Amino acid sequence: MAKEKKEKKEKDGEGGGGMKKIILMVAPALVVGAGMFFFLGGKGADAAAPTTTLAPVEGVVLEVETITVNLVDEDSRYARLGFAVVLDSLADEALVQGRVPLMRDAALTIMTDYTSADLQSQEGMERLRVDLSDAMVALFPDGEVLRAVLTELIVQ
Repeated sequence: MAKEKKEKKEKDGEGGGGMKKIILMVAPALVVGAGMFFFLGGKGADAAAPTTTLAPVEGVVLEVETITVNLVDEDSRYARLGFAVVLDSLADEALVQGRVPLMRDAALTIMTDYTSADLQSQEGMERLRVDLSDAMVALFPDGEVLRAVLTELIVQ
């Protein structure tokens, strides 16, 4: 009689269901864990650890040849611009030197947006400095150039 009850329970799913319960509890936990792993990019515990990056150290200052450009004024005014780029201390100076024509071209393009009044104000000079820095940094995506500095600005 006891044997018949045991067989009946196994057929009905009441007996021997311990393994099914474990699988039903563990499977969702595994799915959630796998989702978190992929969501965090497979970084696991390292994802929460702060990353330390060293601030770039300024190195050589490379002066670019002075350029003269016509301004957008109605009375045919022009500006003479001298600037330099501040290199990262680890930058390859020869690589940057080889791209001076690209830097000059970028500076000429930027200068075509300025008037003499823009360049004679402190705000205009700061805007020019920022525009030049942004353009020079963009030419060197590996971080060779940190910023640009004005060395000469004459408006006629």
